[in-house]
Amino acid sequence: MSNAEENRLGLNNLLQRRYGASAADHLRWDQFKTGADNNPTWTYIAYIDNIEYGRGYGGNKGSAKEMAAGAALGQLRRQWAHLL
Repeated sequence: MSNAEENRLGLNNLLQRRYGASAADHLRWDQFKTGADNNPTWTYIAYIDNIEYGRGYGGNKGSAKEMAAGAALGQLRRQWAHLL
């Protein structure tokens, strides 16, 4: 695993602890591309149960998704602290 995937892995692990085998049913991603094709900015939004928990931006899909996962992970850790 690379450092570039730590937040996504952490988010998935947290959701599995909370929801078990149905964790993937609770997570949804939206993605948008803006800017020129040769210099795009990607936006990823992480939704848990249709509520936005994280948003990330980057020059490639991976970095934007990782940023969104990190924001969602931080928010969920604060919100679910009593469950962890």
